Amino acid sequence: MQFQNKTINLQRYPQTTNRSLRPWSAADELLLAHSSQFELEKKSIVIAHDSFGALATALHTYGPHSIINNQSQLKATKLNLQSAGVDTKTYDYSNPTKLKIDRVDIAFMKVPKSAELFQLYIQQLFTKSHEGTEVLCGFMTRNFTPRWMEIASHYFEDVSQSLAAKKARLLILKSPKKDIELVPLFHTINNDLDLNLKQYAGVFSASKVDIATQLLLETLPHITDSHSVLDLACGNGVIAAYLRKNAPHCSLSVLDDSHLAISSAKLNLTKENVDYHWSDSVKACKAKKFDYILCNPPFHFEYENTIEISLNLFREAAQYLADEGQFYIVANTHLNYRSHLIKLFTSVSQVLQSGKYEVIMCEK
Repeated sequence: MQFQNKTINLQRYPQTTNRSLRPWSAADELLLAHSSQFELEKKSIVIAHDSFGALATALHTYGPHSIINNQSQLKATKLNLQSAGVDTKTYDYSNPTKLKIDRVDIAFMKVPKSAELFQLYIQQLFTKSHEGTEVLCGFMTRNFTPRWMEIASHYFEDVSQSLAAKKARLLILKSPKKDIELVPLFHTINNDLDLNLKQYAGVFSASKVDIATQLLLETLPHITDSHSVLDLACGNGVIAAYLRKNAPHCSLSVLDDSHLAISSAKLNLTKENVDYHWSDSVKACKAKKFDYILCNPPFHFEYENTIEISLNLFREAAQYLADEGQFYIVANTHLNYRSHLIKLFTSVSQVLQSGKYEVIMCEK
C-alpha cells in the first residue's frame, strides 16, 4: 500500500491461502488520501474498525488512538506496526464499550458490515466530539446502504459523500448535533429458551437466537455439574447460559474473538465458575482440557466468505478435548465440514440434519 510516497508492507492475520485477499482495500487508500487535507500533527486522531491495522500503520507517526474489537485485529495491527519498525508499546487503543480518550478531532473508520456496529462506533465517537470534529467513513460502493446515512444523520448535521475512487467512497460527517437521544449500548434479544439474554451491538444474531444454535442445543447430550465445557466462538454466550441453567455448577469457559461478544457473555453469565477469554485461539485456555467443546463456527469475515478461521478452531479443539471428550458443531451442510473433521478426529458423525443445517459430533 502506498502512502505519502512510501510503500507500506502489510500482512493479514490470520494468514490466508487466498492470494486475492489483501490486508487493505481501496477504502483504506481513499481515507488516507483525504487525510492529507488535515494538519494531523495537531489533531486527536481516532481510528475505528481497522481490520488489519492498515490505517494505524500508515498514520502511526501522528499518534492515533484505535478502537479495537477483535483480538485478531489487535494481533494484525501489532504485527504490521512491528514490520514498520514501530515499538508496539507505544500503540494506544481501547475497546468499543469504553473509549480511553477525552476528545476526537478527526476519526477514520472502515464501515463495518453490521449497521448496528456502525451505529455503536458513531455514537461512541459522537460522545467525544466537539463542534470541529470530523468523521470520515470509508466503504466500497457495492456495499452501500441508505441505513448508514440515517444513522450518521442522527448524530451529525452535515453528512455528505465523496466522489468515488477505485469503487470506494467516503461518508464525511461534520457538525455534531446537540441534545440528541443516545441509544443503549446493549439490548435484550428474543428467545424461546426461557433465558434473559442481552448483547452489545454488532454481535452475531442481533435480534433473536439463530436457528442453528437452537438445533445444536436440542441435540446436546446430558451435561452435568461434573463436566467441563468450552463454548467456542461464544457470541453472546447463549450456549453457556443454557448449560448453566441445566447444570448450574459445571465448569464453563467461553471464548470469542470479539470483545463485544465476550462483554455480552458477561451480561448473561455470572462470574462464578466461568472463565472468559477474549481471544481468537483456544490456546488462551492454556493447559485446560474439556469434556465438551460446543461451537457454532463463523464462516464470514465482514463481506468475505471463508472457512479458514473455522478450520483453525477445529484443529485447536482437537488438541484441547479431553480423552473420551466430544466436540459438537452446527453448520450449513454446503460447507462440508465433515471432510475436514475426519482428518482431525477418530470418529465424526452427523447427529442431526434439519433443512440446510447439520449437527456434527466428533470424538478423539
